[in-house]
Amino acid sequence: MISRLAPFALLVLGAAAFGAPPAAEGWDQGRSVYERRVRPVEAPEKVDWDARVAALLHEEPGDVIVTAVGDMIFNERISELKEPERKNLLRILQESDVAIGNLEFSLNDRPELQRPFYNFRAGREFAWELAATGINLVSMANNHALDFGPEGLKECLRALDLSGIAHAGAGRTLAEAHQPGTKKLLGQKTKLALLSYMRYWTDRDSCADPAGPCLATIDPATILVAREGGRVEAIEGPQEDDVKAMEEDVLLAKRRNGTVMVSLHVHDVSHSRVHGIQDTTPPNEEIPFRRAIDAGADAVLGSGPHVLRGIELRDGKPIFYSLSNFIYQYRTPKAIPTDLPHQRDSEMARPPNVSVWDRRDSREVMESVVARMTYRDGKLRRLEVIPVTIDDEGPLYGVPRLASTKRAKEIVDLLQRLSTPYGTKIAWKGWYGEVVLPAPGP
Repeated sequence: MISRLAPFALLVLGAAAFGAPPAAEGWDQGRSVYERRVRPVEAPEKVDWDARVAALLHEEPGDVIVTAVGDMIFNERISELKEPERKNLLRILQESDVAIGNLEFSLNDRPELQRPFYNFRAGREFAWELAATGINLVSMANNHALDFGPEGLKECLRALDLSGIAHAGAGRTLAEAHQPGTKKLLGQKTKLALLSYMRYWTDRDSCADPAGPCLATIDPATILVAREGGRVEAIEGPQEDDVKAMEEDVLLAKRRNGTVMVSLHVHDVSHSRVHGIQDTTPPNEEIPFRRAIDAGADAVLGSGPHVLRGIELRDGKPIFYSLSNFIYQYRTPKAIPTDLPHQRDSEMARPPNVSVWDRRDSREVMESVVARMTYRDGKLRRLEVIPVTIDDEGPLYGVPRLASTKRAKEIVDLLQRLSTPYGTKIAWKGWYGEVVLPAPGP
């Protein structure tokens, strides 16, 4: 069992709020649906993970390695786990020059400020655990950055600053939210910069006071379009002014830095399974991804749909429409001891004749990749996608691992299917995939 880094005051608060036993520490976690197994434990694959990953990490002089993962929601330590397939996964991040992830939880010591039901929070000292995983640059423009209000966001920014984790997309002012987070690169004269934006989700995420804590957003607009037969259709699309603001941010960041990446956190619709597995990006939502590249970005990192989406190469630069989840302890059964209502929510698949206690997240939600990009002389020389699976039950619920060879092939095949409409080809390398890049120019 992984141990919590520090006690969480919300244990008691959550118990009182939701009618659980008054002392949450006494809650019988054996009753948690996530402690209950409905499938047999997958036997560890007999693989020398140390040797596999050591070969992957081979570098040449002048290489700059950037890794990127999707959504991170966690509140328990994972950096000290000893299983080779978990330890070596983090090693891939730890040994890169820059490791980027979407911080979809807050670091603050103000549990009483919690707004929504989900408790996506850890104490400020948990920033050191985040750093221990290898992550040193985070995108923050997402629909959970303000779960603990402006004060919670300010505490989170302070915790990241003190731990040396750069951030983008959220700031103490709107202008600061539009500033890139940057990391110096060993042996390089230039920095890597990250800009971060969220496709506007609810009024709670809008910037009411530009002089106060804000997120960088690209707001959608809904227009009515006349169709044949008198039918009227409502269509959403990103507002042009917001896209232009992003483009200006990219242009300015490119003048001051070497490599510039953009993170886009996109929710097309809610996660209700009535919409199915949302692994395809609507055409209107592709616009800001492509415009970021056209403005000069070297890569665009998508998050939000909580499943994988395709990869597009635009002028030889990668667009990841969604990297899915990476660490996904989003139901926090130990922080809020009420699993059963969680199991009934609309995000959970509801197969017929399956007990509410036996339902689990769809397989696609618990699969992702680590994008490993190798740059040399400012050019992308290699792009590897390393398959990851996430435990959806048991004591390590929500914790990622390197996928077994069989599962890895299935994930790469899925990613290839999702990427084929963009003309992208992914070569199988025995336990991971490598995106086929266009031949370098003269």
